[in-house]
Amino acid sequence: MYYKHFGLEGPPFRFSPSATPLFLSSAHRECLAALEWALLHDECGFMLLLGETGTGKTTLLNAILARRLPRVHLACVSNPRLSFPEIMRVVLPQLGVTTDERGQLELIQQFERVVSNRLQGHRTAIVIDEAQDMSDETLEDLRLLANRIGPQEQELQIVLAGHPELLERLSARNLRQFVERISTKVSLLRLSADESIAYVECRLAAQGASARRIFNAKALRRLVETADGIPRRLNVLCHNALVLAYSKNANVVSAEIAAEVVDDYRAILRPSPATPVRSATRGAATPVPLSDGQIVTPSDGDTARPLRRRSIYAAGACAAVAILGAASLLVPTAQTWSDQINHAVPAIAGLTPTHRAAPPASYADSKNVAAAIGDEKVMAKADSPAIPIASNKLAPVPDRTAIHIRAGDTFRDLAAKYLGSKDRAWDLIKANPQIRDPDVLYVGETVYLPSTPNNDRSRLVQ
Repeated sequence: MYYKHFGLEGPPFRFSPSATPLFLSSAHRECLAALEWALLHDECGFMLLLGETGTGKTTLLNAILARRLPRVHLACVSNPRLSFPEIMRVVLPQLGVTTDERGQLELIQQFERVVSNRLQGHRTAIVIDEAQDMSDETLEDLRLLANRIGPQEQELQIVLAGHPELLERLSARNLRQFVERISTKVSLLRLSADESIAYVECRLAAQGASARRIFNAKALRRLVETADGIPRRLNVLCHNALVLAYSKNANVVSAEIAAEVVDDYRAILRPSPATPVRSATRGAATPVPLSDGQIVTPSDGDTARPLRRRSIYAAGACAAVAILGAASLLVPTAQTWSDQINHAVPAIAGLTPTHRAAPPASYADSKNVAAAIGDEKVMAKADSPAIPIASNKLAPVPDRTAIHIRAGDTFRDLAAKYLGSKDRAWDLIKANPQIRDPDVLYVGETVYLPSTPNNDRSRLVQ
């Protein structure tokens, strides 16, 4: 294995949470101390442990379990999507009780007996990981359970560990009674650059090595910068850097190897700027972080796009005006500007397959642009060799119906609405080769229905 190549006793960077070796930054120490105090002395009933994915929440919970706090009977729930009765069936065996009860009331009564029969001075605790995925109903059942058991002595402590959005969920009006029972809230922050280097050193030292011997200084700084203070990311990057160095028979992870690993995993660790991040409950896009740290936020129902794509759209608009100006000299004047625009947009999309075609401008805007440029400039642009004209007549355009995309639209929905069946979504996708990703439709974008012989002109459907 690769770790033997570097003289290590075992793989230093694991992806699953582990309490050994336990690295404690200043934030980790504060959260661990708050956990111990809540489990041993808290008298309110609930505690929140918040942190981004990969910061080490589960690792701290495992460390608490491994310490076996005196007079504390702990039960851990790792699947937050369970119903309240299912959580009770997970908790009771960890407290030393097997149960065949099926009803929720019977399970609660059995849990109450377990707590009341414990020795004096002992406490019972339930720890739930990934709590942001719990249902409101389960959260309310937990609050009622805490109310039933030891209201004066506070014999039950419940710890909820989850992402920062858990706090947003608890701010809902229907959970305000739950929030008032929370006595402690701690947040697990990201590692600083120095703490990240110390984290790598801690992992390697546990396997009999040091970061200075295995990582070039520039390589380690590059990996630390890309991980952005997330321990799990550091594990992934450092592990793959060691594997790549091993495959190249290198004894040290060089800056070039680190750069190669970072380039391979940058798309995984951060969303691509060109791809909108869809909300789980809405069709609109959410803010997208760019590689340079800038955040682009959608506005007025439209999808956010990086600034660098605007130049592409501007070039496309100029090309559209050029085509329309040339076509106006070659086709009868009976053809309207709106027809020319509907016919020109798909042609432009076909000429630029590597970029997503921008939504066409309104008809009024097109007229204003043409007037501002002037007939002479339009004719000059039409002579560009990038857009050859084969004859003195405009090629016939297939008869297609244009549809403007609204928030939440999908190809399956459009196929059901305009083609009569969701199963015809693939026909709709094939009729729109300008759409680069069929799973992502932008608000205001135009798609076309498959050609039909009945109509003699494209129609625009809002």
